[in-house]
Amino acid sequence: MHHASIILALASAPGWSERALIRASGAGSLELLDRRLERPLSRTRAARAVRLLLGPDQGLPCLACVYESPRSYTGEDGFELIIPGSPLLASRVVNSLIAASEANARLATPGEFSARAYMNGQLDLDQAEGVSALIAARSRAQADAARRLLEGARGQEFRAWYEEVVSLLALVEAGIDFTDQEDVVPITADELRRRLGVLESSMTSALGGAGVRPATAAPVVALVGPPNAGKSTLFNALLGRTRSVASAVAGTTRDVLREQLDLNGDVPGAGSVELLDLPGLETTPIDGSRSAAAAQQAARRALAEADVILHCDPSGVFVPVERNPAATVIRVQTKADLAAFQPVAPSERVMAVCSLDGWHIGPLRRAIADTATGPSDAVERANLIPRHHRAVAGAVVAISTAIQLCTDGSALDSAVVAQSLREAADHLGDLAGRISPDDVLGRIFATFCIGK
Repeated sequence: MHHASIILALASAPGWSERALIRASGAGSLELLDRRLERPLSRTRAARAVRLLLGPDQGLPCLACVYESPRSYTGEDGFELIIPGSPLLASRVVNSLIAASEANARLATPGEFSARAYMNGQLDLDQAEGVSALIAARSRAQADAARRLLEGARGQEFRAWYEEVVSLLALVEAGIDFTDQEDVVPITADELRRRLGVLESSMTSALGGAGVRPATAAPVVALVGPPNAGKSTLFNALLGRTRSVASAVAGTTRDVLREQLDLNGDVPGAGSVELLDLPGLETTPIDGSRSAAAAQQAARRALAEADVILHCDPSGVFVPVERNPAATVIRVQTKADLAAFQPVAPSERVMAVCSLDGWHIGPLRRAIADTATGPSDAVERANLIPRHHRAVAGAVVAISTAIQLCTDGSALDSAVVAQSLREAADHLGDLAGRISPDDVLGRIFATFCIGK
């Protein structure tokens, strides 16, 4: 990223709208704006009505806000223009500013505004990732996790964990250095075990417990039931398109199919879920082939990760299945169009649907949204975004190993314990503000959209 240049971008959503926002940052950006205005703008943070010159006798009324370094998002001089929301007009304004810059301005790359804010000390890495996560958030839980990063509290916790691990590592390594002096014991095994236990408890709490996925992971909703229960037809009906092959022949589905299902139209703010169509679960296999056995294994693995289960059975019997105990089950009586269909008693809390004509598909989608992404937060999520979740989980494994080495009844092997603590420190280092490798920085800011 070239910090000597001025970067410009359309920062509002693409397409037609009432207003569009154009953002610029970099040394010389305020002088560039003055060259394109009918009258130079005073250096004030208030929005001012201005007239932007696009050509001879062509002035565009707009609102302008200027930001002087370091009191700006990026820490550089910058400005924002609010103009009518025509994509053609926005493109013309950006191109006019670039042309007037004498080759010192260019279009911003994805995430470059936030990357400059990070490089200039306006954001730490956790806050920058919080910006990215907030942009990508598609549910309340995801937005809440992103805000925790933006507020900086999570970064302070990461740094506290890292400092404690490094401190314990230093004490353990000091013990190695003074092995020839019996009266020098930098830290006892009991004290080390106690402090590591406090660390492990705090980090496990942030993870949300075993099997809990990151906050930004979409809830998993799995269609489960016996072969030929109408799961694939229901899968297609929920998606609104044909994705899975539906057949009257039992056992057609052999793979776990995964698709994103957007539920915002059913419950505003609900976000998306990951919808899974599983092979039919068989107690007595119809087909004893190797591929059939593999399909059963894949279905049961997917069932174990599901947050919400759509238990499908046209008969209304609903034979219990092995599942994640924390998952919520919605029982769905499929094939309500058949002449032989017999609805179960209303007290059984079963939703009857017909996937062919869409009967009750809308209420089922709303039930999925309420269960998987509703305000009750029925689906448990950790308070960490995926990269942080992986790093903390890896550190917990290393710390657990160190605790075990302190409690196995044998003499403390300081060298082996130190190795485990080094692994924990490596996992936590990037999260604690230690300089990250270029590829990590690149991956973070590449996930941003233009103008952010």
